[in-house]
Amino acid sequence: MKKDKKKSVFWKSMWEYSKGHHGKLIFAFILCLSNGVFCALQPTVIKHIVDDGISNPDLTNTVRLQVAAMWACVYAFVSYMRIFSWGIGYKSALKAIEGFLFNVRAKFFNHIQSLCMRFYDSSSAGELFSYIMGTPMASLKNFLVQFALNVPVHIVATTMALVTMFSYDWLLTIVMAVGIFISVVINVLSRPKIRRQSKELIESESEASKYIDNMIHGSGAIKMYAIEDNVYDKFSEHIGELRNKGVKLTFSQWLSGARAEVAQYTCTTFVYIIGAFSCIYRGLTVGELVAFVNCMGIITGGFTAIFNTNLLKASAESGLERIMKVLDIKTTTPDKEYSRNVDVEAHSAKRKEKPCVEFRNVDFGYEDRMIFEDFNCSINFNESVALVGTSGSGKSTITKLIMRLYEINDGELRMYGRNIQDFTLHDLRKSIGIVPQDPYIFQGTILENIRMAYPEAPMQQVMEAMEIARVHEFVNDMPKGWNTVVGDDGYGLSGGQRQRIAIARAILGNPQILIFDEATSALDNISEKYVQTAMEELMATHTVIVVAHRLSTIRNVDRILVFDKGKVVEEGNFNELLEKNGLFRKMYDAAQSE
Repeated sequence: MKKDKKKSVFWKSMWEYSKGHHGKLIFAFILCLSNGVFCALQPTVIKHIVDDGISNPDLTNTVRLQVAAMWACVYAFVSYMRIFSWGIGYKSALKAIEGFLFNVRAKFFNHIQSLCMRFYDSSSAGELFSYIMGTPMASLKNFLVQFALNVPVHIVATTMALVTMFSYDWLLTIVMAVGIFISVVINVLSRPKIRRQSKELIESESEASKYIDNMIHGSGAIKMYAIEDNVYDKFSEHIGELRNKGVKLTFSQWLSGARAEVAQYTCTTFVYIIGAFSCIYRGLTVGELVAFVNCMGIITGGFTAIFNTNLLKASAESGLERIMKVLDIKTTTPDKEYSRNVDVEAHSAKRKEKPCVEFRNVDFGYEDRMIFEDFNCSINFNESVALVGTSGSGKSTITKLIMRLYEINDGELRMYGRNIQDFTLHDLRKSIGIVPQDPYIFQGTILENIRMAYPEAPMQQVMEAMEIARVHEFVNDMPKGWNTVVGDDGYGLSGGQRQRIAIARAILGNPQILIFDEATSALDNISEKYVQTAMEELMATHTVIVVAHRLSTIRNVDRILVFDKGKVVEEGNFNELLEKNGLFRKMYDAAQSE
């Protein structure tokens, strides 16, 4: 029952992801059926060439040659029609198959983009990439090509060939049927092993992809710690395991086919022996024997193709099962279909003097630990607030919850006077500009990076954002200005330059809230000065939240919240907190002594 359910899910999923391409599939299927008819007709035509032409004792040599030539022309016509129908069907099927793969990839990519950060905390980019472009997709494509193109052809050709063969000689047909039955048994017994090995191969590829992605991103650290040899040994271990399992799977597939071939060749040997006996003693004509052998080739080839398709299906099921596991994951931050207008709600909340951001009795924790319990906090419109505190106290978590990268466990998080869940994720995040400690710079020009979130932004608006972020301070010295291409993750840019690009990107859409998450912690003094100047200029016109490591950068904020173990233990401006001689003063004195 469980196997039947799995089969049902597999075929249902295959049909669902073929939407938009069903017509092409049906058209290809019809053409492949006609191809099967032409394939089955070829042995019959050969019989007529031999019996009605070459071996016909009732005709003169000249007439026999003419009859043989006529049937040879018929054979050529049938063969050409077979090639033509195959070519058209092949093209249509390939379009449908590539459309299917596009649908699966698009659905998978779109789905993982919609998942919350809890999913990414336990998944690597390399592993997800392998799902989209690796073995799971390759196994699906291989199966679909074989199934769409070969199965219809061989079903029709095999059925017609069987009828033709039985009409020629029932004894030979029974001999051949025994050989086919043995091949079927071999194939059925091999399938569970192929499926298990396919699953193991996909798992090994996933682990290898995860490791390679991690090591490529950590290539700088690898060089600094001089651990290239260790990394290479571990890489060799992963790739070696992948190689071994790939060899096992491929050999098992070949071995299953080879066993079936042995049965077929044994069967063919008996067919020739009994066929010779039948021609000599039972009245079977030479043309009928030749046609029978050709029909048998069609049938054994057909069953071989169907067996191979069945084995490929085992791999495809494993691949689709891995993909569906990810697609079945539900986000913990469900989105709304329709959103309240963020600008309207923000304007209304500001007019009514409601907080811009408000935490009400919020509980939140990651998988391994709680961060907030019954947490309360509010930030007003056009207020600049700094979040400081010990490591792991919840400072950066505040910003992640505001952007709804994670969902709170209990309580209520309100923004612009409404529950944060009243807005779509897209509209909510568009109203927030964030400058992280290590901003990601995409491969492309500086201008493309700045306009990444707002590609339609007019050039004048881009120029204003660049001016505020002090991008012009360095971009004018580059060979192609803002059209200078930077490498993957900002290769070729300093930390300060990356931060200023990130600031320009964040403010381009004129968001309601700006978040600076330790934006200056890794910068030199000159770069810090540029970024600090941009931050303070923005504090005059925006609601600004600063997660601070360097306390010197938050002297001019309106309010500082000091966190310890998920609670706000101190609150006030810079000078007030210094006078309290509490945790903030200890942090400040420790920083001064460094």
